[in-house]
Amino acid sequence: MKGSVESAHEAKRTKQLASRGRRFQWAPTMLAVAVGAAALPASARGIEVGVPAYVYPGDPYLKALEDPVQTPVPPSIVIVNIGNGDADESILDHDADLLRARTAANGGPVKVIGYVYTSYGQRTDDAIRYSVDRYLTARNGSIHYEGIFFDEVPSSCGPTTGDMSWRDKYRRAREYVWAKLPNTQDLVVDNIGTAVASCYLDTDHDTADVFVTFEDTAAHYLVNAPSDGSGPGWVGGNVISGGQYVSGSQYGSSRFWHLVYNAGNADWATVVNTAFQRQAGYVLATDAYMVGPYVNPWTVMPSYLNGEVAYAGSLGP
Repeated sequence: MKGSVESAHEAKRTKQLASRGRRFQWAPTMLAVAVGAAALPASARGIEVGVPAYVYPGDPYLKALEDPVQTPVPPSIVIVNIGNGDADESILDHDADLLRARTAANGGPVKVIGYVYTSYGQRTDDAIRYSVDRYLTARNGSIHYEGIFFDEVPSSCGPTTGDMSWRDKYRRAREYVWAKLPNTQDLVVDNIGTAVASCYLDTDHDTADVFVTFEDTAAHYLVNAPSDGSGPGWVGGNVISGGQYVSGSQYGSSRFWHLVYNAGNADWATVVNTAFQRQAGYVLATDAYMVGPYVNPWTVMPSYLNGEVAYAGSLGP
């Protein structure tokens, strides 16, 4: 049997999934995602902005990210996505190349990674690799993406207590990305959307460079969740270990990323500062709203993105 904290954790996660459906669901009105740079050294303590941008090639959102006049300093990471990884990702190659040519706040190039859904551990390894290939296969002699954003990652190590099969599946996915990009400083992100089980960070078994450990509204982010899992909110840490929520600071802040929507002009700086205090290395606050499964906040550029990038860069060393 799982401990009471872990049971509450699973109950909360079940409610989140029931209310949202696929968090990065593709529809004719949306597509891509944008995000930041390679993970910081564990010794560093700062925070960077990474943005989902679910839009078609040439969309004003992507064009704004590419334009130094509209976006003087771009986010560190950009996740792109058409068809959840099952479409012809090559049509985004040009936008990806333009983004990668820009310099982010961390002084390095923008990191562009591709979105792949995984159906909470139910999608086969072959199907996941098929989607990875859509991004990471060289075209015209070049690689256009530097990593993968794996969505719909389970919050437990496996379907039963003591089972590590889900952890091992995502480790294989990470190793496949490594094999596809042997000469690249790649970035693999696992999106759990809540605290990640510590098994995913075990030495020699870790499944990602960065884990999304919160994805929800600003109203929920800025309050603590009930301990019994009966309502939304911050569960108390980025990692769940031994039935307890912990910050995960021992792994380095660059391992965690918080995605927060419905954050108005009065809230975004508080969200960014709170993410920094909660040991996140990456954050996105956006004033875009989630409206049902087909209108999500990752299709619109935050109205205050330039200010957010500048403020995030002022925190830490």
